[in-house]
Amino acid sequence: MHVIDLFEWAARNFPDRLAFSGAGGDLTYREARAATNRIARALLASGATTGTRFAPLSPNCTDVEVATLGAMRAGGGFCNVNLRAGVDANVDILRRGGCEVLFFHSSVADTVPAFTEAIPELRLVLCVDSDETSYPSVRAWSERESSGWLDHQVPKSGLGLQGSTGGTTGAAKLTQASNEFIVMSCLAWATCWRFDSPPVNLAVAPVTHAGGMIVFAHFQFGGTSIFMDAPDLELVLELIESRRVTTLFLPPTLIYMLLAHPRLADTDTSSLRYLISAAAPIAPEKLVDGVEKLGPVMCQAYGQTEAGFPLTWISPEEIAEAVADGTQRGLLLSCGRPTLLCTIEAMADDGQILAPGETGEIVLRAPTTMSGYLNDDEATAQVQIHGWHHTGDIGYRDADGYLYITDRKRDMIVSGGFNIFPFEVEQVLLAHADVQDCAVIGVPDEKWGEAVKACVQLKPTAQTSEDELIAVCKGTLGSMKAPKSIDFLDQLPRSPVGKVLKRELRAPYWAGRDRQVS
Repeated sequence: MHVIDLFEWAARNFPDRLAFSGAGGDLTYREARAATNRIARALLASGATTGTRFAPLSPNCTDVEVATLGAMRAGGGFCNVNLRAGVDANVDILRRGGCEVLFFHSSVADTVPAFTEAIPELRLVLCVDSDETSYPSVRAWSERESSGWLDHQVPKSGLGLQGSTGGTTGAAKLTQASNEFIVMSCLAWATCWRFDSPPVNLAVAPVTHAGGMIVFAHFQFGGTSIFMDAPDLELVLELIESRRVTTLFLPPTLIYMLLAHPRLADTDTSSLRYLISAAAPIAPEKLVDGVEKLGPVMCQAYGQTEAGFPLTWISPEEIAEAVADGTQRGLLLSCGRPTLLCTIEAMADDGQILAPGETGEIVLRAPTTMSGYLNDDEATAQVQIHGWHHTGDIGYRDADGYLYITDRKRDMIVSGGFNIFPFEVEQVLLAHADVQDCAVIGVPDEKWGEAVKACVQLKPTAQTSEDELIAVCKGTLGSMKAPKSIDFLDQLPRSPVGKVLKRELRAPYWAGRDRQVS
């Protein structure tokens, strides 16, 4: 099975239902199917084969989604770069990955020469939305091809996704994952969602990353995806009400901003079934706030470029029940139970599986795990040691199967010989009424080796101080884990998918040192 089979199912059963809308215009499943068939035929005629690497460089829009599906229909391997990343970073990813086909949006046409000059394998460059650039448009290039059904079998073992890791701690690695990886991730969502009528997905997060998996997953429900080309919370609220949106995936930082938006209380959000948080941990207090303001729609999933999305799921009902029952609030720290397709455990450094409640590295087995990193056998072997995929996350599962991520393995701070995980400090800070967002890092310290430092983004009306926040942390965690100092920032640096770039926060403090630990 291939993700195109999910799309075909919807196109055959709901041909006149809207498949895509919003930025780039409206297309029914019938219209989108015809366009993807033409694009696939044109690619095959140009010499594309199973695993030919292609990349979409575009904001979220109907045009790029159709081009992406056309390339996947031809058996292409999706190379995910993010429009919000720097040009040099994206050029490097596609050069190292051997990209052959580039689909770009006219809004970034001025950056295309940087790609064509630096990537020797790049042989086909097409504009997805305009005939007015110096490159052929997808429409003109493919219009002579037949729009009829293309009986082209794509092997499930073929390259489906060449993912770029987040790069929050260094240069991105390039993952190699099969077509089965993508379709099984989509099918995993069917074990999470329940819809009484065709769903409407508002695609705000980049569809080049996890947001795209959620678009694909809606095909099996005959759903519609509405594309937003840039995050705009005013428009998000307007579209939830006017288009009766059922599904919305946002990183935690945008959820925090949405919950604080002055128009939220006056917006009809009754159609919303799932407000999905992923990409980073969400503060339990924000889940409480969400349930109180939106009702039982808050939910959370856990995923990884190397291992698929979703790997775990905690439903709106579970979260709402935990909010209502004060004795169950601890569950709000969980990212849920493993999906039906995934086995997850905590592992000790020696490879032993740990008992419930014992903390170790989160490892998993699933049909969505990558085959490995491109041209990096050593890193592949490290991440697959003991026969499990190693996530690099630290956590535990409880007796009921719920997974708790307590930190990233490489984010751990060693202060005075004690291991301190930033996550628990961050949760205390996020519970403070004046804190919008935060990140905790280790900085050099002559006495302790590393000292705990918090980087805090305050709400506009905040009145708190450094001394007050440190005192709150000491009262909850004790002096050892409390920050020794706090930097107040207007904005935390983030990756294109919304993850805080702790390496950028750490860099000024560790500059000129041979290693990044003390």
